[in-house]
Amino acid sequence: MGNQGYTRIASRLLMGAASLLPVSQAIAPTAAYAAETVVTDEIIVTATRRSETLQNVPMSIHVMTAENLQRQAATTFADYATSVPNLTFGTSGEGTTNSRTIAIRGIGDRNTTGFYIDETPVPESLDPRVVDVSRIEVLRGPQGTLYGGRSMGGTVRLVTTQPDAGEMSGRVHAGIADTHGADRPSYQFDAMINLPLVQDKVAVRMVGIHQYDAGFMKREFGPEGATTTVDNVARTRTNGASIAMLFKPTEDLSLTPRVLYQETQMNGYPFTDLTLPGSGPVVLEPTSLIQRRQFDVPEASRDKWLLASFDIKLQRDFGTFTSASSYFHRRSRDIDDQTDFIAAAFGIPPIPTTVEVRNNRDNFIQEIRFASSFGGPFEFVSGLYYAHNKGKYAYPPNIIPGLDAAFEAANGFPLGTDLAYVTENPVKQVEKAAYTEITYEIVPQLSAIAGLRAFHVRTTSSKTADGLANGGLTVVPEKSSSESGVTPKFSLQYKFADDNQIFATAAKGFRPGGVNALIPASFGCLDELAALGLSNESVQSFKSDSVWSYEAGVKSRAFDRKLTLNATAFRIDWNSIQQLVRLQCGFGFRGNAGKAKSEGIEIEATLRPVEGLSLDAAFGYTDAKFTETVLTTRRAKGDRVPEIAKYTASFAASYDFPLSDTIDGFVYGDYRYIGKSTSGNNANTDPDTGTLIPRIRPSYEIMNVRGGVRFGNYEIAAYVKNLTDERASLSDNVAAAVEAPGRARVYINTPRSIGIEARVNF
Repeated sequence: MGNQGYTRIASRLLMGAASLLPVSQAIAPTAAYAAETVVTDEIIVTATRRSETLQNVPMSIHVMTAENLQRQAATTFADYATSVPNLTFGTSGEGTTNSRTIAIRGIGDRNTTGFYIDETPVPESLDPRVVDVSRIEVLRGPQGTLYGGRSMGGTVRLVTTQPDAGEMSGRVHAGIADTHGADRPSYQFDAMINLPLVQDKVAVRMVGIHQYDAGFMKREFGPEGATTTVDNVARTRTNGASIAMLFKPTEDLSLTPRVLYQETQMNGYPFTDLTLPGSGPVVLEPTSLIQRRQFDVPEASRDKWLLASFDIKLQRDFGTFTSASSYFHRRSRDIDDQTDFIAAAFGIPPIPTTVEVRNNRDNFIQEIRFASSFGGPFEFVSGLYYAHNKGKYAYPPNIIPGLDAAFEAANGFPLGTDLAYVTENPVKQVEKAAYTEITYEIVPQLSAIAGLRAFHVRTTSSKTADGLANGGLTVVPEKSSSESGVTPKFSLQYKFADDNQIFATAAKGFRPGGVNALIPASFGCLDELAALGLSNESVQSFKSDSVWSYEAGVKSRAFDRKLTLNATAFRIDWNSIQQLVRLQCGFGFRGNAGKAKSEGIEIEATLRPVEGLSLDAAFGYTDAKFTETVLTTRRAKGDRVPEIAKYTASFAASYDFPLSDTIDGFVYGDYRYIGKSTSGNNANTDPDTGTLIPRIRPSYEIMNVRGGVRFGNYEIAAYVKNLTDERASLSDNVAAAVEAPGRARVYINTPRSIGIEARVNF
């Protein structure tokens, strides 16, 4: 980043702090106000499968409480994720619904980061609206012992608020906003009610949300000089609801069934167009909010999912037994405009046409766990885990009326069909595991932690495909792959004072392998495979990859708890990396090849110098590079791992103050910096070296402010998200067909939004 980059970050942080400091500190909050607004010093987390204070957990964790999220006016993943040091995200799948991937500490790709709602792992591409979340925990480093596969880089946990059988409560929240580029307002309405049905025994908690985000893109079509504009493109409409019940037949036993449902629909994509250079590096720097097309071809996506869970907890003096059962059901689809690609691929005049991709998923998960509370030097957590996951990836028949006739007119002979492509690829994966993590206090203040997880994974898949893009009908019979392994963990923790500790950990994480679909013979795909020394037979399956992580950290508090300072340094070795090899013909496969190394640090600090004022700063550094050259994946030694920003930083300041005996004011602001990174989604190959020419995602900066008043149970606030109207490049899109020649589509963030909101609690 250089000295100029550091100077820019420092100046922004100082400017943000100065603008949010109180004009005078002579006015102290009233006693009643202070009692209501002082943020508790203790944040309770359950990252280790038992309740502990954040400062006592020997692990690097970033936590956002419900209050933090409310101050940020955060409802989506993008609202809060940019504030977490050493966490980056991008897209690597078709369309929008299944495309997002999350990277922590330089370990980035599909299924490298665990994503949980309460006790249940869900796809990392999911974006639950955070309207009734108690906290969000970001666990850095491999979590292979307690959280299993797909947590190689870390785990993100959304912990929902539980029903309360003690007293009735509720909340109603509404807001409206204007977004740059949109021709109409965005709005949101959500509500919650908690009802004790039998005092201290039975309760129900219900939540509902409707969120409308106006489209900030425009589609222009038609000949030059006579274009027509369609507004409100990429409009998003989200509806969701949840209902949870609490049954406590005895003081020690609780049963909590819960159902969450959410449906999101878009009438287009937040993709900006970039003209690609003929050769050389590509900088994915978005600017325009206009999608220029020859025809009016609407795009769309829909993502609906349901999570049903049933948790049972039995508490005894010696420990807690937990049973967590869940069923996850998801149906999503994306529709892309493929007009330009079809014209280029078949050498015909453009025909308005779309292509659709569907993803179905049904998962059943059962976990049984015991966490001891002996009260002595020896404690442990042990559990059994079972997951039965079924998915189906499909392209419905992609029939292009007039394709055959247009091809014959242009080339003198027919194709014989208008069917471009159709495929169905069902996958079933069964995972079984047993795990134990033991903590032993060697001497007062010094503890050793050791964990082990044994797993077995079996994946079964088949495929049927047809159409011109497939080279005709192919049927791949059902095939399976399986593997077993163990993931250990070792840690030492020394508590040298209350809320002060140093720790060191060595841990292994893994990601399950799987099977590949057959590569078709069309568009020269088999020739490309042969040039890499491969064939369909040799790429039928891929194995799990793994990491070994080594970290050391310190957690400290000083000045009567006014200052909290936590820092961690790490090194991660990544072996047999699962990588998507995307062929120039538009198809691809996953394989195991190459190694990478990631090194870095995280530093997080919170300062509360006076009553009501809180200053938070965070910095992350990650240097993640491939350590060997592998031509099959077109990666060279020294290449950056895609999606990983070398530098991330954030600063937030909030100040709460009394305006009168009955009215309190508050102001909040933050600054977030995400450094540049690369994308390999649609990268071309350097003809001289055979390696990928990376596409550059430039660095970006986001600033947000919010302020308002509280009186009684009411709150009214105004906010500005993305104050400087920054255009962040979140990756080039992987089209459901193939990227159109000469044009990249870049996923961008939401432009500046100015809004007001009101909330009442009862």
